[in-house]
Amino acid sequence: MEDLKDKFRKAFPETIFDEKLSKHTTFQIGGPADYFYRVSDNTVLPELLKFARDHQIKSYILGAGSNTLFDDQGFRGLIIKIETKNIEILEGNFIKADSGVSIPSLIKFTVDNDLQGLERWVGLPGTVGGAVRGNAGCNGLETQDILVSAEVIDQNLKLATMVNSYFDFTYRFSRLKKTKEVVLSAIFRVEALNMSKDEQREMMSEIKQTRMKVQPFGSTTGSFFKNPDPSHPAGKLIEEVGLKGKQIGNAQISGKHGNFFLNLGGAKSREIIALANMAKEEVKAKFHLNLEQEVQYLPENGL
Repeated sequence: MEDLKDKFRKAFPETIFDEKLSKHTTFQIGGPADYFYRVSDNTVLPELLKFARDHQIKSYILGAGSNTLFDDQGFRGLIIKIETKNIEILEGNFIKADSGVSIPSLIKFTVDNDLQGLERWVGLPGTVGGAVRGNAGCNGLETQDILVSAEVIDQNLKLATMVNSYFDFTYRFSRLKKTKEVVLSAIFRVEALNMSKDEQREMMSEIKQTRMKVQPFGSTTGSFFKNPDPSHPAGKLIEEVGLKGKQIGNAQISGKHGNFFLNLGGAKSREIIALANMAKEEVKAKFHLNLEQEVQYLPENGL
């Protein structure tokens, strides 16, 4: 009788087995996934999801890995890494980008084509798909502010184009976090450049320099927690309970910014989680506020 791995290999020959997930996130943490598949063509994704569903294989969609913490034991299922890269200009100052396009690549494309509107996203990690799913943003610009529509694979594994209002955007949230629909591409509203190239570069340079002053370098996901509200930034709360610089094993809460957790080299997922739980407990005890993770932790056996 043909086993499941043989079936998978026959249906999708480019599948990688027992791929170390630490290679695919900015945290650089995570054991092996049973199945790992890189998607560079949107047409294969519905077939891949259907195969996983038909064979009761748990699946997880991965973009740049800048907002994900994998378990030390890996994942007993299929990790689908989205690497689709197409970007095009549409008539009327719109751009369409595949979900695998990185935010830095998206910004560069607009700059190279005399467009503006994404400058405030300089330094934002992740991909287009992740940005739509989590309503990513920084410096006062969120995905919901510029998204026109997105093509998704719905719960019935059918393709559908959904307008902005469908996503029920709120702070670092869209309905996709509940429905598990998968973004294939998105259309964003931009503007024709109405400043000089030098002014545009200077604007982005200033934003980048500001981020560099307050945010640490290293193996990190960026902001670990959502801000409970605008007047209570998570990093400030963690600082005020005295946890900046706190270390467990090789995991550390940055001494530069309280909402950045670092892998100092060889950190374990359990160490990151222990730090996160400590921060939640201390902030709850002192301020009666709940810290909610922005980073997605994926247990070995899935969510």
